[in-house]
Amino acid sequence: MTGGDRTPTPGPAPTSARIRPTAAEIDEAVLDVTAGLLARRGVRDTSVQAVADATGYSKTGLLGRFPTKERLVAAALDQCVRLTRDVHERVDDVTAPRDRDAAAVAGLVDLALRRRGWAELVLASVPPVADATLEPALGDVFTLVSDLFRIDADTDLPRRARVTGMLGALVVLALTHERETTAEVARPLVVTVCWSTLGHEGAVPSVP
Repeated sequence: MTGGDRTPTPGPAPTSARIRPTAAEIDEAVLDVTAGLLARRGVRDTSVQAVADATGYSKTGLLGRFPTKERLVAAALDQCVRLTRDVHERVDDVTAPRDRDAAAVAGLVDLALRRRGWAELVLASVPPVADATLEPALGDVFTLVSDLFRIDADTDLPRRARVTGMLGALVVLALTHERETTAEVARPLVVTVCWSTLGHEGAVPSVP
């Protein structure tokens, strides 16, 4: 080639755009942290300052979003109920017991890995509830989770024990997986553990 080969000079490296969370995403994250504190401390010992310290936001900033502690607590509990109901609605049309268990496990694992505070609160919903102030909301969460697995007063003890054990395993693994790996790598492992804890054998059925 006339004039010899010319190696193109690389241009400036593209600058990655900084993605800021939306106001709704910030609120959801704050409410999830609040849910975790409520599960561990109860309402009385969960102050706005404690939430501010745990989230890195100022107390003034939090009160600008949630004007009182009562509204912050109520919003956190409402979010947990709503998230649980979302999973329930996706699973509700699945009637075959094995497929329903698989869909319920997948939905709860995804939620627990995404929302740590929800994971802590769902375990706290298993009776007896330590903080009576939380009973109405936790009762709603427990009822929804129980219905995911078709648990009622007539369900035999082994089945109820397996579902409770599955919730315990789910929460512990969701809260500790970051010490070992990412959520993406952890997910199939957590699903498998939950599946076997329910007493199922073989591969987990794929769910839509």
